[in-house]
Amino acid sequence: MATFAKLVSLSALLMLLPLSAMACGNKAADPVKVVQEQVDAYNAHDIDAFAACYADNATIRDLSGKRPVITGIAALKTTFAFLAKVPKDYHVDIVQRTVTGPTVVDHERVMGLPAGKGQPEAIAVYEVRDGKIQNVWFPPRS
Repeated sequence: MATFAKLVSLSALLMLLPLSAMACGNKAADPVKVVQEQVDAYNAHDIDAFAACYADNATIRDLSGKRPVITGIAALKTTFAFLAKVPKDYHVDIVQRTVTGPTVVDHERVMGLPAGKGQPEAIAVYEVRDGKIQNVWFPPRS
């Protein structure tokens, strides 16, 4: 009986976890949940949780050609290491989200920058496969 009570208690605790916390890596996860978990980790400045949402061989491409392609988790962690040093209120807001199958398109606005830096906006196109982000494309802004 004590084992059953422990099992019920553990089940109850697991239900308290947000569902999004289980999205990345879950092959059946809805692409929207995977992308949102990635955004939440970015906004929390949690590089490990952020990287956990990406496939080992993921690529991030700036289609303007102004930035090099980021390939793989190690390069992703190096590129986004700045998250550990930004002010607490630095984050992105999702202005609009469109979804078609494994593709999630976010219109993002960067918030929490120093005065005079404005609130830059970008479009991010995510391809999610097997519960991980495989590709991200950032189209040119102009």
